[in-house]
Amino acid sequence: MAKFLKKGSEKLEHELKDFWKILVVDDEPDVHAITSVVARDIVFEGKKVKLYSAYSSQEAKEILENVEDIALAIIDVVMEGDDAGLELVKYIREQLGNKLIRLVIRTGQPRYAPPREIIVKYDINDYREKAELSSNGFYTMTIARLREYRDIVELESQKRLLERGNFYSSLLFRDGEKSVDDYTTYIESIFNDFGRILNNEVVVRYKESNENISLELPEVRFFDNMNQTEVIWKDEKACEFFVMESVGSGKVIQVEFSKQLTETQKNFLTVIVDRFASGITNYLISKDLVETLYKIVYILSEVTETRSLETGEHVRRVGKLSRLFAGSLGFGEEYLDVIEIASMLHDVGKIGIPDSILNKPGRLSDEEFEIMKRHVLIGYKILSQVEHPIFKVASNIALFHHENWDGSGYLKGLKGDDIPVEARIVAIVDVYDALMSDRVYRPKWNENDVLEYIKDREAKKFDPEICKIFFEKYDEIRELYIK
Repeated sequence: MAKFLKKGSEKLEHELKDFWKILVVDDEPDVHAITSVVARDIVFEGKKVKLYSAYSSQEAKEILENVEDIALAIIDVVMEGDDAGLELVKYIREQLGNKLIRLVIRTGQPRYAPPREIIVKYDINDYREKAELSSNGFYTMTIARLREYRDIVELESQKRLLERGNFYSSLLFRDGEKSVDDYTTYIESIFNDFGRILNNEVVVRYKESNENISLELPEVRFFDNMNQTEVIWKDEKACEFFVMESVGSGKVIQVEFSKQLTETQKNFLTVIVDRFASGITNYLISKDLVETLYKIVYILSEVTETRSLETGEHVRRVGKLSRLFAGSLGFGEEYLDVIEIASMLHDVGKIGIPDSILNKPGRLSDEEFEIMKRHVLIGYKILSQVEHPIFKVASNIALFHHENWDGSGYLKGLKGDDIPVEARIVAIVDVYDALMSDRVYRPKWNENDVLEYIKDREAKKFDPEICKIFFEKYDEIRELYIK
């Protein structure tokens, strides 16, 4: 075994981490001696070179299998066999799968390895005859190959960073709300992966945005603009960015690497982290706004219901059941949030109906019923003024939730699929909840009578597909009414 392999590997890697590693493979000791002298003064980007000497292809394989990040291998062709060096090239590229290392064939017997044939047939990066490699020639060849290696490793690192960034982004949002709420776990994982890819240890810290944080002027500008997730580099090793968890609050994430990053690495990390953090922020802010809007809509709906001597629990149940039905019809999570809130506003138009009609204990006269029917149009006019998906759905529900599947409903007499699906959902939900609840003009119905009423009106008053879901999910539905 080569002597260097007898050293403690941890100590060796620590000693060599700031060197460019070059492997010299040649069966002539003089070649190693001369190469060592010429390479002694080579410095590229502040790092010297460290030579590994192998006197056969087998020794070279041992080194390659045990030492990572060798940048350049200078390989003789004729050693223990006439094509030993060329077989080593194939071993490196094909068996080890190492596409990063730069390979230079250096031979004193070109008749065994015609340069035009070798450069085409083998995946090498240069071909030199030993007589060509003067001190200057060796220096320029080495610097050129190290520069290639640096650039290729940089590109490979960027590729791996991008892959990991995309992986965590897709994993985060694929796993849904629970994952995004626990986004700090993903932040730590992504930076730990970045650290491994860049061979650079990393520490992640968190500070609540309302803590007393000492910030320099650029960071003060950044944190004054709380809608931004801009990554701010304090120096070549440390950065900060902000994730807004709700309006006016969030976390400052501080990241510190053990070694300086290149400008390219910083720029690339900035793009990945900014996209990742922006996705988290947008999700959490949207969630916060939806939750806030839900509370506002609940309060407004409760005010409307109170005028008709009903409780806010009616609109809450209508929202929950509408979400259940929409989910059973295959709608996505975003639409479920929309319909849950929008359905709570189905009777907002009752705000324009006189109390004497809303709270009449007996049956409405024909004239009074015509006035009551106006609440769907009043609600539509109120809600349609807001340009937002939730209010678009809410205005449809308000206007059409008294339409019947067979066309016998009001206000427009629509039938079948011409009635928006959200209105068809709320139609059955509203009737079910109303019959299951006490009203000023009647006590609540017996549960079996309610079920019979809905069954009898399948494909007449109610969408048959939604009726089917109603009975399939009934155990889940009635849980809202069991106290």
